[in-house]
Amino acid sequence: MGIKKIPLSTQIIAAMAIGVAWAFLQKPFPELVSFTSHWIQPLGKIFIKLLFLIAVPLVFSSLIVGMGGLKSATELKTIGRNTLLVFLTTLVSATLIGTSLAYLIQPGKHIMAGPLTYEAVAFDKSVKENMHKNAEESVIETFSSAIPDNIIHSLGNNSMMLQVVIIAFILGIALSRMNNESKKPIMSLFESIQHWFTEAIHLVMIISPLGVFALVASLDLDATILLSLALYMFTVILGLGIMLFIVYPLCFTTLGKTGYVEFFTKSRAVLIMAFSTSSSNATLPLTLNVVKEKFNVPDNISNFVVSVGSTINMDGTALYKCVAVYFIAQSMGVELSLAQMLIIVLTSIASTAGAAGIPGAGMITLVIILQSVGLPAESIVLILAPDRLLDMFRTVVNVAGDISTSLCVNGLSQGEKLD
Repeated sequence: MGIKKIPLSTQIIAAMAIGVAWAFLQKPFPELVSFTSHWIQPLGKIFIKLLFLIAVPLVFSSLIVGMGGLKSATELKTIGRNTLLVFLTTLVSATLIGTSLAYLIQPGKHIMAGPLTYEAVAFDKSVKENMHKNAEESVIETFSSAIPDNIIHSLGNNSMMLQVVIIAFILGIALSRMNNESKKPIMSLFESIQHWFTEAIHLVMIISPLGVFALVASLDLDATILLSLALYMFTVILGLGIMLFIVYPLCFTTLGKTGYVEFFTKSRAVLIMAFSTSSSNATLPLTLNVVKEKFNVPDNISNFVVSVGSTINMDGTALYKCVAVYFIAQSMGVELSLAQMLIIVLTSIASTAGAAGIPGAGMITLVIILQSVGLPAESIVLILAPDRLLDMFRTVVNVAGDISTSLCVNGLSQGEKLD
């Protein structure tokens, strides 16, 4: 009998634990601190650079494929319109809830000194001054400067991730409006590019435990940081709870004509599976079965809503990203302007819809959002420790959102037939 392979998530958690122990134990020994700085820390930089290497083409191709494939929404007309309307409403609600809770609770404020010590990160006085300068700009000026004027320049610059997202959305929407014969070769090309760089992500993730260990071991950790992480987890879970027990019920009780207790009773099995697998795709067959058999949603609605939702309807993930980026900014002593907060919300929505379902996409899309407001990519290490646990909670919200949307779209469609 062969040796059972250890799951990647378990390897990363172990790497985090070892990294935390190393960061604490090295403090009394200057020789170990020097060894970490010269030999371990560069490994973390290599890991971040590899993520950067893949970020732009992966997100660009994923967004174009996602947007270009929306032709089914126009074919379904009413169902497609209602589905996208509900998706967008709950997605915006999730990002606003996440940002608001992070602003009110401020979990990162308890980290008094920036724990990152990377020499390669230009997050020093000049960067902070630049961010304060940006904070003085009006919201419209900020977004005006985010509109790209050169596709090649934007695609070749990792610091222009927001522009990449905007370009991909424009091209993707244009692609969705083309006839099948014209768009088929373009879709095929970008689907191949997406699969290509997804495989590249698989390769990079092989060394992710080593990269995570190197990033964590290089941190200047103390008990205050660990307490802040606990408060950060509380903020994320509170936001997810608001979505699951307040926002969705407001939707399915009013639009879907489904009772509060009825929804959770009939959805119980699929939500438990979502929590245990941390995968919307793995839960997809059971989600479809529950929506069709227990809630009696017609096939044409359930098939479309659940299938599309498993790809682009990721409310829990969007909420988590907003809290994570805000937590990182607070921990580094950065006061975000209103314009920067709006950029976080918009980029969270765009990157969540575009890169959902891609292995390792969480790190990639967080890098995008961090870059969009000028924060260093290395700072994602601050929120990696509890990520596996939070992933289980946000997957429950993602799946519940698909079920809730199915009920809402069914209710709206029935109402329009009566009219």
